[in-house]
Amino acid sequence: MASYSAQEAQAALKPQFEAYCKAIDNLDWDNVPTYYHPNGVIVQKGKEATYGKEAMKAEFIKFAEFTGKSTSKFSNAKYEGTGDYLIITADFTSETEKAGTVKGKFVQIWKKEGDRHLIYHDEYEVLA
Repeated sequence: MASYSAQEAQAALKPQFEAYCKAIDNLDWDNVPTYYHPNGVIVQKGKEATYGKEAMKAEFIKFAEFTGKSTSKFSNAKYEGTGDYLIITADFTSETEKAGTVKGKFVQIWKKEGDRHLIYHDEYEVLA
């Protein structure tokens, strides 16, 4: 299995991750699920998991109704990868219209599917 250096993993994943984040910032709920693997899952650590693209879309819409429009900034991002997988871990701070500032951390595991990587496991934790 091929391993990626941190720089190689970042070069491969960062453009896809940024496009995914832009779709979320633009409330483009039809586009957001296209970044998820057919067997992808979103996990709110210690609380719940969401499986399936339609269920994920519904969760994003529900979250946006609660928070309003939001923009997120990321810090302490770390990229890595091996074989068919690319991984990003980071802290986030989201400024939202209705819920104020939301802070937390996440890990996303992107799995190769055809000619691109898609989010296979998306786990987050809200800390404040």
